[in-house]
Amino acid sequence: MAVSKDMAIYVKDLLMEEEMNGARLISGEEGLDNEIKGVTIIEAPDIVKWINGGEVLLTGLYAFRSCSMEDFKNYIDELVKKKISALILKRGKPVEGAEDKVEYLIQFSRKHTIPILEVPFEISFRDVMSRLMERLFNEEVTRLKYFKTTHDNFSALVLGSESIGVAIDQILDVLAKLIRNPVAAFNRQLDCIGASEGAERSLEIQKDAQSYEPGVYSNYEYLRQQIENRQQYIVKVKLNLRERLYLVITEEEDSFDVMDAIATESAIWALQFELVRQYSVTELEKKFQNDIMHNILNGKIDSISELQKNTSLLGVPINGSFRVIVFGLKGEDRDKRDFKSKISDTHLLSDAIACQMTNVKIYNDLDRIVVVKEVNKEQTQEEYRQEIREIVDKVQAYVSRQDKELQVKAGVGKVVEGVINLPDSFKEANEAFTFVDIAGEISEDGNSQVTLFSDLGIFKLLCQLDNPELLLEYVPEGLQKLYNYKKPQRDDLLITLKTYLDRNLNLSKTAQDLFVHYKTASYRIEKIAKITGVDFDNANEVLAFRIGLVVYKMIEKYNKDYL
Repeated sequence: MAVSKDMAIYVKDLLMEEEMNGARLISGEEGLDNEIKGVTIIEAPDIVKWINGGEVLLTGLYAFRSCSMEDFKNYIDELVKKKISALILKRGKPVEGAEDKVEYLIQFSRKHTIPILEVPFEISFRDVMSRLMERLFNEEVTRLKYFKTTHDNFSALVLGSESIGVAIDQILDVLAKLIRNPVAAFNRQLDCIGASEGAERSLEIQKDAQSYEPGVYSNYEYLRQQIENRQQYIVKVKLNLRERLYLVITEEEDSFDVMDAIATESAIWALQFELVRQYSVTELEKKFQNDIMHNILNGKIDSISELQKNTSLLGVPINGSFRVIVFGLKGEDRDKRDFKSKISDTHLLSDAIACQMTNVKIYNDLDRIVVVKEVNKEQTQEEYRQEIREIVDKVQAYVSRQDKELQVKAGVGKVVEGVINLPDSFKEANEAFTFVDIAGEISEDGNSQVTLFSDLGIFKLLCQLDNPELLLEYVPEGLQKLYNYKKPQRDDLLITLKTYLDRNLNLSKTAQDLFVHYKTASYRIEKIAKITGVDFDNANEVLAFRIGLVVYKMIEKYNKDYL
């Protein structure tokens, strides 16, 4: 159906209507291009309360026949707030102070560029009103027909598409042809998920982007911004709790108008349908993959044939070299968040990993994300350590853009040969992950964001103990006395001891790190030596205390009520 892009009625069109024969413009020529959105007769001064905006008002001033000039001015001035399109004036009936009131209308017209048309007394306002309403209603009917046509076209497009993903580009291509401007679609992270020919595949929502009223009823938010010498329109569509769609239209050939908005609304419906369909398929695939990954990682494979079938379905080589990485999140208030928020955080982490790690298999394990990555056997441990830290940094940056309070942490298992040995790497990755918050105590750079199980040294053995009583045996008796010291200074003494050991028994650097006087630090160390009986000149005792501090953190993690 061919539809004119400009179907609106303007004030200048009234002068060409047969029902307005003999009408003349007496003021406000600059407003002849005002669009008419309604029509009403002023039958009482308070009619202004019921005006929506954009109306042509018909008046013979009879409604104002008894009001004072001051009241008349107040009524007319109220019309400015309603942004009326024009006034049609008919004189003839006796009205007190009519000439003064007409004169004020002319001043009002010139000041606010609102045209005043005067019609002969014999012209019926009813005829004028009927003709305008007929045209306005015809316009609405045309818009409804256009909406139905475009909606049917887009419906046929998505319902008839057999390929998941292809429909998005097809929808955008059809919309671009309808509105004669390039169109692109972006996800919540502003990654382009589809574009018509000639459309920009990058998006930046400017701070000065302004809200835009498309002229049609919409459930979506429209923004308008200036891009170089062009107008760009952004439609923000909320798909679900996690996902958001940005539909971007850039004016290249024609200006964006109400008919384009109608086509856009139909296209959005089609995009929503297609994206929900894609989401459903993806979630089903994830569920299927999760089940397979769970069985493989936990050693629940009954036969080689089952293993071969599962690896084939996952698309990984059965005899490849793999490493397992366990990702998670921490934050000051994370434990206080409700279940829905925690699930949302985990989905965010999964999205971040998927964006930064290619050719991996991702398994959602409650509040952790498990990644199985095929590795190059020739890569050195140091090279891999650097690579995984760079990956975690990128994942952290992605997460921080959404929530600055969340911190990403990761535990890394060893390289294993063959899918059948993945449980070994998974076990190590889990143990390394559990040790992440403690690892800063023993790593040279204090980096506790990523922990490789192979870097834990002697603590590999301690990771296998989850009984606080057994772990406590690895804490020197003197250090236990310090932890059991019930006086208020205990925490200060523990922090001083840790810092003193980290600074290789350098008292000056210890005082600097703690922001205390040298004598204060010296007094605390003497106090610690008196309580614990430690000989700081004995390297073995110092090492035992270092290990003991870490073990205490492990006990706190396993059972906070034990100490």
